[in-house]
Amino acid sequence: MARLEPAAAGEQAARVAERALAQPELARARGVLACLSFGAEIDTWRLVERLLAEGRAVYVPRADPRDGRLHVHPWPCPLETLTFGLRQPPRGAPELAEEEVDAALDAVLVLGLGFDRRGIRLGHGRGYFDRFFARHPVAGIGLAFEEQLVDRLPAEPHDLPMRVVVGARTLVRPGARS
Repeated sequence: MARLEPAAAGEQAARVAERALAQPELARARGVLACLSFGAEIDTWRLVERLLAEGRAVYVPRADPRDGRLHVHPWPCPLETLTFGLRQPPRGAPELAEEEVDAALDAVLVLGLGFDRRGIRLGHGRGYFDRFFARHPVAGIGLAFEEQLVDRLPAEPHDLPMRVVVGARTLVRPGARS
């Protein structure tokens, strides 16, 4: 995806945040796992702060290559910066036990390189979110720039669709009739 001009990216991110907050999955969520954006992704930092200000419990993910799992950490927490720029909690930071995740989370805000009309997400190729959603039946909400929404992405049998994908103008609800 070509990088958007900062003003255009900021404008789209603000619209995506407002539209995401209006979706029933997020509007009624008390506990939200939110990706922390980096690089050219939709800015989620302000959305995270807004969720906190609204009294929601916010959590952030940590992908751990040692066990292949996505760990869930209460926000705010310390962060470390990985070599490619992603910031995530360090191993050893307080986190939810695996058996506490389902009771704590109502929605997951997910970023990606792209999303399609079926809700399939193109990530960074490690499968952390697919494994997470296979274990935890929580609503996945994809946040995307309009330029990241395509008709169809390649998919593997283990790829799980988002419940909804929110763009600045486009809303994708896989399985919903238009």
